[in-house]
Amino acid sequence: MSEKLLFISLSLALLLTPGPTNTLLLVGGATKGLRRSLWLMPAELMGYLTSIHILAFSLGAVIQHVPAVQILLRLTLSLYLALLAVKLWVARTVDPREEIVTPTRVFAVTLLNPKAMIFTFVVLPPLAGGHWLSVFPRLALLSGLILAASFCWISLGAAMRTGQVANINPAAIRRFSAAVLLLFAATISSPSLLAFSNNLNR
Repeated sequence: MSEKLLFISLSLALLLTPGPTNTLLLVGGATKGLRRSLWLMPAELMGYLTSIHILAFSLGAVIQHVPAVQILLRLTLSLYLALLAVKLWVARTVDPREEIVTPTRVFAVTLLNPKAMIFTFVVLPPLAGGHWLSVFPRLALLSGLILAASFCWISLGAAMRTGQVANINPAAIRRFSAAVLLLFAATISSPSLLAFSNNLNR
C-alpha cells in the first residue's frame, strides 16, 4: 500500500468512526435535514484545524510532558459532552428550526475531540514540531476528507429523517444519541479519573 493511500485509509477510518462530533452531525441531519445541516461541515473542519494548530504549536510538548494537562482536557470534553447529552435528552420538540445542534457546538466538540491528537502526532507527525509547510499537502487532503466524512454523517441522519434508511422517530434518534454522548463522556473521562485517583492514593 502506498504512503498516500495509507494516509487516506487511516484518516477515513478515524473520521468515519462514530464519535462525539459524528453523533452531533447525525442528529443535525436527522432533525434539520440535509440542506439546513450543511453549515455544520465547515464548523467541524475549523474545529479540527484549530485543534491541530493548537496541539502542534502550543500544547503539544506540554501534553506530552505534563500528564495533568491531558487529564484536564479529557475532563473538559467529558463535561461538555455530558451537558450536550442532557440537552438532547430533555428536548421536548422535534421542530427542525430548533438550535440544539449548532455550528458553534459542533466546533466546540471537535476542538476537544481526541481524534485531533491522533491526526497531529500520528497521521501528520511533522506537525508535532510545528512544521506546517512540510505537511501542507497532506493537511489540504485531510481537510477534503473531513468535509466528505461530515457530509456522509449528515446525509445518513437526513436519510433517517425522511425514512429512506429507517422509519425512526427523530426524538428516538435524539435520545439514543444522548445516550451515546454520555457513553463517550464516560469513556473519555475514565482514564483521567483513574489517574487522578491513583495520584491521591500515593
